[in-house]
Amino acid sequence: MAWNSVRVTGLVRPSGCRLSLQRFLLILAALGTVGCGQDAGQTQNPDGSPDTRPVPGGTAVVALATDPEVLNPLIYTSTTAGFVFAEMHDGLTEMGDDLLYHPRIAARWEIAPDGMSVTYHLRPWRWSDGIPLTAVDVVASFNLLINPLVASPRRGSYRDVLAAVALDSATVRYDFSRPQPDPLQRTWHHILPFHLVRYLDPENIRNWDLNHCPISSGEFMLEDWAHNRSVSLVRNPAYTGKAALLDRVVFRILPEQSSRLVALETGEVDLVDNVPPDAALHLEQSSRVRIAATGGRRFYYLQWNFINPLFTSAKVRLALSLAIDRGRMIETLLLGYGTPAIGPIPPALWNHHRKMAPPGFDPAAARKLLADAGWRDTDGDGILDRNGVPFRFEILTKQGDPVRESGSVILRENLKDVGVEVTILAMELAAGLDRLRAGRFDAYFGRLNANLHGDPSGYLKSTAVGEFNNGRYANATVDSLLAVALGTRDRVAALPLWLEIQETLAEDPPSAYLFYPENLVGIGERLQNVRPHLLSPINNLSEWWIAPPDRKYKTNSE
Repeated sequence: MAWNSVRVTGLVRPSGCRLSLQRFLLILAALGTVGCGQDAGQTQNPDGSPDTRPVPGGTAVVALATDPEVLNPLIYTSTTAGFVFAEMHDGLTEMGDDLLYHPRIAARWEIAPDGMSVTYHLRPWRWSDGIPLTAVDVVASFNLLINPLVASPRRGSYRDVLAAVALDSATVRYDFSRPQPDPLQRTWHHILPFHLVRYLDPENIRNWDLNHCPISSGEFMLEDWAHNRSVSLVRNPAYTGKAALLDRVVFRILPEQSSRLVALETGEVDLVDNVPPDAALHLEQSSRVRIAATGGRRFYYLQWNFINPLFTSAKVRLALSLAIDRGRMIETLLLGYGTPAIGPIPPALWNHHRKMAPPGFDPAAARKLLADAGWRDTDGDGILDRNGVPFRFEILTKQGDPVRESGSVILRENLKDVGVEVTILAMELAAGLDRLRAGRFDAYFGRLNANLHGDPSGYLKSTAVGEFNNGRYANATVDSLLAVALGTRDRVAALPLWLEIQETLAEDPPSAYLFYPENLVGIGERLQNVRPHLLSPINNLSEWWIAPPDRKYKTNSE
């Protein structure tokens, strides 16, 4: 297999991007790292017990469901490409486990008192080909990002940034069109090497060689990419920060979930993300695999379409929410790997309302609220009606998702118990999303990933119909609170506003928020110090290590 026979002498790159052995050794010599190999033998403490301190070296194998479509940060769109590229890239700042930004290439920064600019001061840094990384690289990358010829899908995120300016080789200032509550988040972007991209045509970006053989500013660099089979990264010898412990990480492409799980259980791969709950229960019984739950930032919800008069009353929407047995859904669909939802800000985020209880399962209270709103079974057919109109609606959901398909059955049963008749329309993803965005639905059983900044405005603002507010929810109080909260830079001052938003949503819900599923990561017994996080299942890859006796794939340090 390509992934266990990759070459470590020559660092072969795809599409003719070969880094020769001579060039590689020149880089090593310039950095003073030639001849610094580690002893692969297991060391001992003075008392004779094994020394469990990390010993650099070894190869880890991570399973991926899909091949990265491209490794150009300006144009990639898949999560897979983001995972892989992140291990080769450092930004000016880095979001830490606390979801705050910390220094990386930038040693420090100053935010202007009026919030109209932020200035970064760069550390001495190098690309993996030995060329210094400077403010010129940063500015050129930003200019490409916003260049309409590039048509980056991320371009819209920087609409409030007027310009990036290199004040000198180690200083960059970003100027804003209006004060920003989070200037670091607003100015975070990937950096490309100016000494290479300066010669490339932005309009032809989808044909750049760099798309498939990028150079690195991070702990790892690309060694080999066998498309649809594997991507191999090796430790970057030019890296300015703390060196990675592993010699290599191989991302093995295994599209079938069953194949990924078998490979994990047999030790062919060392880590699998998105392990389904039933497989997690099985794997946890094995001493060869441990399961880590990252908390995640996903939430499942039943979105009401406010075009339908059935859902205009907040009392009715509250009643429908009380009719849903979230505990049963979590136990049945997730095998317990989840928690009931209170709103669109999951518990992993800083501004989640930690004192607010989720809606209880109370069919009796649901029936009373519906009766108070005028819904009664006047003809004895088991379905509530009002003014001759039966309480009947359709739930649109995604076909092929076991959680949503089985969950729809529970929703239908729960709502039938309070006199509401539901039919299910499960559609293929693209067709279902077209119907959703066009507003041709009654209720939508969906799943969303909350952004890491705790900003749910894309689901809630009355003006966000073109984003994720497909139900046309509009609440003037929520709109006003969002505007103030998003404009408040100090989190301590902003938090009460976010809590009030969530309390308002509980009284006037745009959706029945159902549950927050755990993201489950399977980790093989060889890997040490693996800490999956909602940022990424391989969030601390540079700190992973493998004890010498557990190493399976020989490299030049062993």
